[in-house]
Amino acid sequence: MQLSYSNNIKVINLNSTKLIPEWISEKKRRKLEKQDVDIRKRVQLLQNLEMPSVSRTISFSSDGNYLFTTGSYKPTLKCFDLNELSLKFERGLDADVVKFHLLSDDYTKFILLEEERFVEFHTGYGRYFRLRIPHFGRDISFCREISEAYIAGCRNEIFRLNLELGRFHEPLYSQSESLTCCQFND
Repeated sequence: MQLSYSNNIKVINLNSTKLIPEWISEKKRRKLEKQDVDIRKRVQLLQNLEMPSVSRTISFSSDGNYLFTTGSYKPTLKCFDLNELSLKFERGLDADVVKFHLLSDDYTKFILLEEERFVEFHTGYGRYFRLRIPHFGRDISFCREISEAYIAGCRNEIFRLNLELGRFHEPLYSQSESLTCCQFND
């Protein structure tokens, strides 16, 4: 970070350090980082890491290479490639996202639980399928062993959606009047 003054205005440059060429080998890159303090302490920022108004959920992919954010007004989903420090894709949505869950280790498959009682399935190229659930949902979780999405909501039912068969199974019932979250112990 570099501080300078221009016409009595304080200017802070967050990324004033030297750049390392992308074509350099990993071995030479590590050697440069060991030798040069400025390179070692440099700050790298994600480009376009902003939402139109509010960011509601943030999550990392399990491989650690992608960052997902959702925002509201206008409902938006953004995926960032952390290796490239750039925006991978951005999608406009029909409704605000309450929760989302990644089905794959990278950005290629994920589920969105929306405020308007919809669940959307997305793949790398866009929206794959959209279905309506009986009640408003508050949380969504995924069981990999049996390929089922569990949706907890404003009632005592947990909806079970089997993704292999593409249909709902008999819901699970809770003693509580409503549920706010559901989680699997992986």
